[in-house]
Amino acid sequence: MKNNKMFSFFSPSRKTELIYSIGAHISAELDFDRLLLLIVERVRSALGVSYCAILIKEGGDLVIRAVTEYPENIIGKRIPLGQGITGRCAMDRKEMLIPDLSRCDFYIHLGDSVFRSELDVPIVFHDSVLGVINVQSTRKNDFTRNDIQLLKTLSNQIGVALHNSQVLAQLQLVQDIGLKLVSISKPEKLFASIVTEARHRLHYDTCAILEVSDDHLVFKASSGDFPETLVSLKIPIGKGITGRCAVEKRVVNVGDVRLEADYVPSGIQDIRSEIACPVISEEKLLGVITIESRNVNAFGEDDVRLLSILSLQVAVGMRNARMYAEMEKMAVTDQLTGLYNYRYFHQRLGAEIARSQRYRHPLSIIMIDLDDFKMINDRYGHLTGDRVLREAAQTFRKNIRRYDEPMVLKGGELDIVSRYGGEEFIIIQPDTPLEGALVCAERLREILESSVGQKAGLPYDKNSAQRVTGSFGVTAFDFGESLDSMIRRADTAMYQAKDQGKNRVVGL
Repeated sequence: MKNNKMFSFFSPSRKTELIYSIGAHISAELDFDRLLLLIVERVRSALGVSYCAILIKEGGDLVIRAVTEYPENIIGKRIPLGQGITGRCAMDRKEMLIPDLSRCDFYIHLGDSVFRSELDVPIVFHDSVLGVINVQSTRKNDFTRNDIQLLKTLSNQIGVALHNSQVLAQLQLVQDIGLKLVSISKPEKLFASIVTEARHRLHYDTCAILEVSDDHLVFKASSGDFPETLVSLKIPIGKGITGRCAVEKRVVNVGDVRLEADYVPSGIQDIRSEIACPVISEEKLLGVITIESRNVNAFGEDDVRLLSILSLQVAVGMRNARMYAEMEKMAVTDQLTGLYNYRYFHQRLGAEIARSQRYRHPLSIIMIDLDDFKMINDRYGHLTGDRVLREAAQTFRKNIRRYDEPMVLKGGELDIVSRYGGEEFIIIQPDTPLEGALVCAERLREILESSVGQKAGLPYDKNSAQRVTGSFGVTAFDFGESLDSMIRRADTAMYQAKDQGKNRVVGL
């Protein structure tokens, strides 16, 4: 018989009353944390024990969510699965009864109170361990088989409540992300928000979004302990779990990544499980969303369903991002040549002048006018003239410093070429003095003369070649001058080149 306990015999009627009372609160209480606190208080009172706590499984840990007779700062404390009595209870999925804690070498003591015996029962729902209900007493041998049966019955009720709470959290996450789809226009912010919310609300160890780029998957956003270098990392489609998901266009749920020969490590220690779900729109693969856990066989059907729903939202986000990027590109791009338009040039030159003025860096521009372009239109037609413009534009674009080439100047910006209007082009060259811009202009003049006419389909033979040439005006920024003044000087230099016979470079 238990000494000094409230009930020397826990009668069936009392047991039924406690279970009914807690069940009624589970049905009526919407605040899950308040519900857990009510449960531990009722259990402690009914069993006459010193301490009762409920711990919820989050990733690879058990987290204390409700406790009685303990300082509030114990809420949120984490116990790794497999450690201590409670951790072993969750890992082994069975109750743990320790009649004498002084003889237990794996007991983890928290707080100042001295306990003598402990009982832990796993909270299970549909074969998944969701947490543990834990009671401790200051007396040895203070728990019986009746107590175990009572807590097992209560754990089933708590399991239902916890599952319902998780489903509600999932639905709330989906709803909140839906709102973000219409309120966040920048894809990098949207995807970062999705992975962060999914990880923190649903307690995954990691969450990441990858986007298709050619024949690779590129990390666009990640949450967890991912190294910073992972963002923009490319994984070949077909390699690893995410790559297989992309090829097969189906959810891949791996219970133990150690058994996967081609698993691509994420850089996080002790990852064991992973789900990868394809992001598909109109039967086209856009990317993959993936979650990981440090536990073996961590993910079930609920996780698969949620990830499938999130993938649909990510697909909408990716489609919106592409449309947004296309609209931004159209706003600053000349449709005929594919170069930046005058609007973008004007904005960018203003920004570069401000930077040059502030940091005292050199800045040059090259203005180009194709010689006798009206004659080409009159003789060969406007379609041929359009081909000449496109070929000239591509010649300039391919022969300046670009984003897909090594930087010429460490820390410097790259060149920007725009269609200025009609048959005129203009190139901004940050961090470039006049001498360097003159060298670049002469190189472009030679390439223009030697190749563009033939590429555009103008008549060509050994004795008679229709060349396309240009007059180049070059100037460097004079610290303190205005944007309009700089452009006027480049324009003047270009007209001097024309007056001197065309097909030449003049600096001013």
